[in-house]
Amino acid sequence: MKFSRYSNALLLCLFFCMPVAFAQSGFPNKPIKILVGYPAGGPVDVLARIYGMRLSKSIDQPVIVENKPGASGSMAADQMVKSPGDGYTLLLAPVTIAIISSLIPKLPYETSTDLQAVAWIASAPFVLVSHPKLGLKNIPELIAYAKNHSGEINFASGSAGGIPHLAGEMFSTMAGIKMTHVPYKGAAPATTDLLSGQVNLMFDSVVFALPYIKSNRLIPLGVTGPKRLALMSEVPSISEYLHGYEANGWYGFFTQKEVPKQIVQRLNQEINQLSKTTEVDQLIKSNGLDPVVTTPVEFAAYFASEITKWRRTVRSSDIKAD
Repeated sequence: MKFSRYSNALLLCLFFCMPVAFAQSGFPNKPIKILVGYPAGGPVDVLARIYGMRLSKSIDQPVIVENKPGASGSMAADQMVKSPGDGYTLLLAPVTIAIISSLIPKLPYETSTDLQAVAWIASAPFVLVSHPKLGLKNIPELIAYAKNHSGEINFASGSAGGIPHLAGEMFSTMAGIKMTHVPYKGAAPATTDLLSGQVNLMFDSVVFALPYIKSNRLIPLGVTGPKRLALMSEVPSISEYLHGYEANGWYGFFTQKEVPKQIVQRLNQEINQLSKTTEVDQLIKSNGLDPVVTTPVEFAAYFASEITKWRRTVRSSDIKAD
């Protein structure tokens, strides 16, 4: 009787566990899709194709990149969330995925619970630059000037609600100053007006700003990452003056919350192996990004902290999306 009871328990365990183990052991055995919520040719699309082509070779299965632009990437995220939770549909998203729920309250999915972090692949700090006529050389000088000229300093960005805008709002709050945001329809016209002195400051892409910094047409005041950059090691991190300040762009892979952890771990390992190759490392750096390698747990923790941080900034500054 005792043998029978234990035997039945063992059989039941095997019965319920075997399909999951079988499904995971054969992963992947069909094409994988990478959804991109932005048009072809943009930075997210470029990264998706860098990884997609190489991932296809490493797993010996086709990897298809599908562009589904719209609603700041949330259309692609919604499609991913509604796909089968089997690990064959991935979403490659920028930091916007952590901000959008604060700007668009009624999304068809819940950002903090419906997305499972797979792999964080790249980070992109910005540099705060000023027009030379302002006469500022560093962050302390900017803060002192802004406090003595309340409301007179303005900063440009390519859109309302984007990271360069939020970076400025968070800087103002942490520094205890008031700056006026001037939104543009794209980074190019914002840069044009900054170069002509029509606006004072801008949190700009390092790659785009560097030629103007080298030609002394723009003055770098600080970078938004937690440490100095190799490209401009003489420029301090803003966090050296405002402890805890960080406003980075970043990119990472996500999948559905139902996907088994073993499959997520396998995808993370495959993606991380690609990130560690010299070829991919150089391609990421050539696009002005810093390669990142983390576990799914580490990326999930960072993603959660980003949602919280930017929600606080959006609410405290009463920011509205374009």
